Amino acid sequence: MQSATRKTESATPEPAEHKSVPAPKKAKLSVLLVTRDDMLWPQVGSHLDPHLILKQVDTIDELLTTVPAGQPAIVLWDARNQSDAAAVLSRLQLHSTRFAVMALDEPGNAHSWSNPIVLRQVVAHVGVPVLPDSLRTALESAQEEVNARTALLGDGSAAPPAVPTEARKIPWIPAAVILGVLIAGAAAYLILRHGDTPVTPAPAAAPTPAAAPTPGAAPMQAPQPAAASPAASEEKVDLLIEKAQQAMLDRHFIDPADGSALILYRNALLLDPDNGEAHQGLQRLAEILFARVQSALDERKIDVALQSLETARSINPGDSRLSALDGRIASLRAEFGPAQILAAINAQNFDRATQLIDDAARTKSLSNAKLAQLRDELRRRHEEADTANFVKLIDTRLQQDKLIEPRNDSATYYLMQARAAGASAAAMQAQTQEINKRLAQALHAAIETRHFADADRLLADLHTFSVPPATIAGLQHDLTVARNQQAAAAREQPQYLDLAQSRLAQGNVTEPDTDSALYYVNQLRAADPKNSALPRISGAVQAQILEQARAALGASQLDKAAALLQLAGGLGASPDLDVLNARLAQAKQPAAGVLPEIAEASLTRVKAVELTYPGDALRKNVEGWVELAFVVTAEGKVTEIKLLNSSPAGIFEAAATKALSRARYKPTMQGGKPIAVSSKLRIAFRMSK
Repeated sequence: MQSATRKTESATPEPAEHKSVPAPKKAKLSVLLVTRDDMLWPQVGSHLDPHLILKQVDTIDELLTTVPAGQPAIVLWDARNQSDAAAVLSRLQLHSTRFAVMALDEPGNAHSWSNPIVLRQVVAHVGVPVLPDSLRTALESAQEEVNARTALLGDGSAAPPAVPTEARKIPWIPAAVILGVLIAGAAAYLILRHGDTPVTPAPAAAPTPAAAPTPGAAPMQAPQPAAASPAASEEKVDLLIEKAQQAMLDRHFIDPADGSALILYRNALLLDPDNGEAHQGLQRLAEILFARVQSALDERKIDVALQSLETARSINPGDSRLSALDGRIASLRAEFGPAQILAAINAQNFDRATQLIDDAARTKSLSNAKLAQLRDELRRRHEEADTANFVKLIDTRLQQDKLIEPRNDSATYYLMQARAAGASAAAMQAQTQEINKRLAQALHAAIETRHFADADRLLADLHTFSVPPATIAGLQHDLTVARNQQAAAAREQPQYLDLAQSRLAQGNVTEPDTDSALYYVNQLRAADPKNSALPRISGAVQAQILEQARAALGASQLDKAAALLQLAGGLGASPDLDVLNARLAQAKQPAAGVLPEIAEASLTRVKAVELTYPGDALRKNVEGWVELAFVVTAEGKVTEIKLLNSSPAGIFEAAATKALSRARYKPTMQGGKPIAVSSKLRIAFRMSK
């Protein structure tokens, strides 16, 4: 962890008295908080009196290096997980006998500090989390202890305070007495410590609960998306939260711009606006920033103070501390100039920056040229922030395959919003190209499935997104060709019917493959599935196929019977088909415990196999197939799905398995009872041509 020293003043300074001869200003007493836990800082700093100054250091070694020897101070030592408390206390007392030490530890370890308190090595034990009343009481005792030691030993400055004549004669007596008492106490403690309960290392303290959101607080103004699909974005949100927590530990609160806790938590909320961890993280960050404002103002670090204040304001705009801090800053406005406005812009608190610019224009505290420059900067940064948010939303919706639906929460919707907000074509080039590519793929799929209304709408969207004319012309040509093909097929429908009837009369029911009654029935079904003559001719062809299957079963030609029953099943369900399938299953006489295997085409689906083309394969124009074995239970459910083969491997297996698991079949009957059967199915994934 990066070492840093912070200083915060818990209240405004008391006004100086107006006298003809002003009294020397009394130096404020330092409170040195020794801890790596940043959550202790706001807990302690918010309860200090005005005459105390809080500084934080990470370790005892850092304190001994940065604090002059002999300086009076109150030391708040985070003693959790400390294995050798006696050694640390001895080092502190040897460095400065004017230290008053307070031990911060778990409430249950209070007994471990009894001996050090008796020996005046420790003033008090304060439990963590810190309670305000307990802290105030302990601080009062510590201040009295420091004052007493300073009265005896002096304040440790280069010019020692005046002392009585008797003391000047033997100046070493008070110091010797105090030092002797402390050394004796330390020795006694080391001796007693072997006979008493040792100071055991405390477990790591639980994180301090985040401060509740301030009433009236509102999140940063930004386009709020609908809640993302948990399956699509939960992992990304968890990763952002993890990075934000690490940034908090590394003290990367608001810098760097891309890796700070502030940006990471806000990015998490952009994907999941109701995420509790992100909201709590921002509240913890706000408390740290408020403390940093106080410290920076005391040290006259104006830029740091303004940046921290405006960032805290963007998190909790209704916090009660803002008015007091604004008052302090208003009194120093002449020193700040435009820095406060730039701080609000950098914090992306654009409403606040607008208000400050308007105030400066009204009070004429800045020149017109400077105001114009700040307004230009505000507009530019606001557009950049909006564009960045829209880019994230577009990328997220593309990952979720939300290309055009829903209309007000899709990738195309946010692209149009980005353009309306002033995003340049260059800034959105990558997103525009990806959307155009996806739209073209969807258009090809609509043409392939003869969904011409969807194809027309997608073609209009491509016109909107300024796709190159050559690309649109090619897609329009494909759509026109598909429409013409459908029209030609419609004109051929009567011919298909006549041919099917002719081949059926000739006895060419299934043979040859491309000139049989079955072939022409299937052609008619593809060209005009609602043709009124289709049920009659399909039933007649199926009846002839079933008669052939019955004859094959009588001749024990089981393979031929199975093939015929599969062809008949492709024409629809029928009671005769179920009876013959049961006879075939019985004829095969499967071994005990082995389910009869029936061709999938002979089964009757009551719920279709609804495929979803994997997004990655769709984007990469990958085609393939998957062959699965499965069991249809007596209830018609699909179970025990097993992968037999696939090409290419690792692409379509999950989508095929998921689709088949949701299918349902009419139970196979045997002896008047439903039975479980096994089957196989080959599922093909094909792109639009």
